[in-house]
Amino acid sequence: MRSIVLSFTCSLVCCLAVLVCRAQDALDAVAKAYQQAGYENGEKFLKAGPYVRALFFNERRDEAIAVLEENIRLARKRQDGKYAAYLYGLRALNTFILGDSAQAARYIDSASVFAARTADRKIKGYVHYCRGWLLARAGREVDAVTTFVEGLRLLENTGAHTYQRSIYSELYAIYANWRATDLQTKYAYLNLGLAVKWKEPSALFDAHMRMGHLYETLTSETGNPSFADSAVRYYRSAIALFEDNPSTMGTSPTDLAHVAINLANLHLNNADTADRRQAEKYARKAIAIADQYGHTQFKAAGYGILSALARSSHQPENAKTYLLAALAAASQETAMNTETLPLIFRNLAELSEEQQEHTEALHYYKQYVAAAEDRFDAEKLELSARLEAQYERAKQQQALGQLRLESAQKEQQLKLMDARAAEQRQAIEVMKLNEENQRQQLAFANLQNQQKEQELAAVQREVALKSRISQTYIILFAVALFMMALLFYAYRQRSKTLTQQRHLHRLEMEQVQQQHEISNLTAMLSGQEQERSRLARDLHDGLGGLLSGTKIELSAVFSRVNDAAAREKVTRSLNQLDAAVNELRRVAHNLMPELLLKYGLTEAIREYCNRMSHGDLEVAAEIVSYTDSLDTNRQVVVYRIIQELVNNAMKHAEAKHILIQLAQADGTLYLTVEDDGKGFDVATLDGRKSAGIHNVQSRLDYLKGHLNLISEPGMGTTVEIEFPLAQPAKIIQASGS
Repeated sequence: MRSIVLSFTCSLVCCLAVLVCRAQDALDAVAKAYQQAGYENGEKFLKAGPYVRALFFNERRDEAIAVLEENIRLARKRQDGKYAAYLYGLRALNTFILGDSAQAARYIDSASVFAARTADRKIKGYVHYCRGWLLARAGREVDAVTTFVEGLRLLENTGAHTYQRSIYSELYAIYANWRATDLQTKYAYLNLGLAVKWKEPSALFDAHMRMGHLYETLTSETGNPSFADSAVRYYRSAIALFEDNPSTMGTSPTDLAHVAINLANLHLNNADTADRRQAEKYARKAIAIADQYGHTQFKAAGYGILSALARSSHQPENAKTYLLAALAAASQETAMNTETLPLIFRNLAELSEEQQEHTEALHYYKQYVAAAEDRFDAEKLELSARLEAQYERAKQQQALGQLRLESAQKEQQLKLMDARAAEQRQAIEVMKLNEENQRQQLAFANLQNQQKEQELAAVQREVALKSRISQTYIILFAVALFMMALLFYAYRQRSKTLTQQRHLHRLEMEQVQQQHEISNLTAMLSGQEQERSRLARDLHDGLGGLLSGTKIELSAVFSRVNDAAAREKVTRSLNQLDAAVNELRRVAHNLMPELLLKYGLTEAIREYCNRMSHGDLEVAAEIVSYTDSLDTNRQVVVYRIIQELVNNAMKHAEAKHILIQLAQADGTLYLTVEDDGKGFDVATLDGRKSAGIHNVQSRLDYLKGHLNLISEPGMGTTVEIEFPLAQPAKIIQASGS
């Protein structure tokens, strides 16, 4: 067994040596390309990016920063800001990696300033990618998603497939963290499609790695064995791509270690893909790579897998050795302590207990409890921050329902962890009490021995012992009461928290339902307006042209007819054609008012009033302080509301005068339509059966407005409407989609 392990370790060292050599060759290649490029056409600025990344990869960070600073200094002098924007974006990412997030934020702001000075959409999209990357790592994942989506819009049809793949990968990671499996799957396949299309080894490696992670996630969620097989296949394909093309890989070998760890876990923990030899092989590969490049996270994970293998093979000493190695590695990686250290301490405690080393087991159990509490606090803070971000951006995220489900699942997991931690604490307390009882029994036995030698001294010692025992029990009883009170208080607080969370969940579900209704309404109104526009064009272009042609032909016939009766009939036909043309124009105008599209709502209302007025009816308009600040879509909706209200007054009210009032004040638009018709009893109005009122209310829902209907029999009718000028974010999003 040792010879096999030694042989395997030697082969790993050789592979790593080859990787390092080829990485140096890759650095030399990009350095040569950078040196040969010139500043005249801007090529050297773009070549600086791969060169700087290669220097960072080879731990030559001072040189990388010097190259960046020099190129930024020269790029700032260019009239076109695209080169400076590109370099500032790269500088922001590298600065964040070095640990200075505040300076990174200033660099990305500079990148945005220079991106505004160029028409290059590829560079604009790259700057959005960099900003989204920083937001995601600052815990602002909702803002990051918005920025990434805008970046994809800018990169569309630019051929910048590398930047598109990077954004797909980031969106995949965010949705994987949110457990939005459908969106996670979408971006994994989009990433794979681009990688296959362009056939870049580094892109194919990243795409296969994410596909493996996707199917690993689906395996854990569904238990489907075919998903586990797919995960293994994609992970192995990723490793083969990396090992076959190390010189062209733009990614770090630590990604290879990540894949190896995931593959080892699949072979260790999944019954459908279990293979101990493969699990050990990939765990040792991950350890060797992590040890070479100083990434202790994967090193600790690899030793944890080797420990599990040794423990299942009944080799407790080897298992303990591997766990101690994992502990040493994990202690160097502060970012992973809250997740990894509790598992290591628990396994060490269990091994020590199995080996009857109770003192050591107690020590590790204490460490486990402390680490588990740290993990609980960290996850609770992370969960609180995530819920706060979700609440603030709830109007922009239709995926919020999935986030709430995930939060509930995490809360259940935290409860389970808390319960387990409580059980461990109780077990430790029991052990302490047992030790105390043993010490008391020993002291009591000593007293009994001394009693045989000296009865008087024994009586005195017995009295003293009973006094101490009484005090001990009193203290223990007081401690027990205090612990029970503390547990009861914690239970009450948790119950209050759960009640508040359920209430918040119910409110958020109602918001999602309202958003769904608004989206449906937006789609319906958009479809209606598109159909009206199509009908108006068809009537104007088709039937209008036909009627005009018919009129021209009849006019020619009229000039050649001498018979008076025939001329009278032709004249009557021409008049009827004129009436038909006017009616056609009126219908087409009602379907899609061109005056509104050209000159705005004010002119459209005035023209409509003039057109609807006749001998028996006067329609007037009063427009005060309105500045045509509404977008075209909402102007059309307001115009349709006015049409509906005027038509209702004409059809049902028998009105002689109709007044339309439109006013704007304090960010709100006020619309009033009054008539002097016969009126009606508002209490008898059935909105569901009144098509006109239903149409008005539907359009008001789109505008987020309110309607007040005032009418009495014989007193006319007044309809008051108000809605905000600022378009709510959710309606903007629904209209855009």
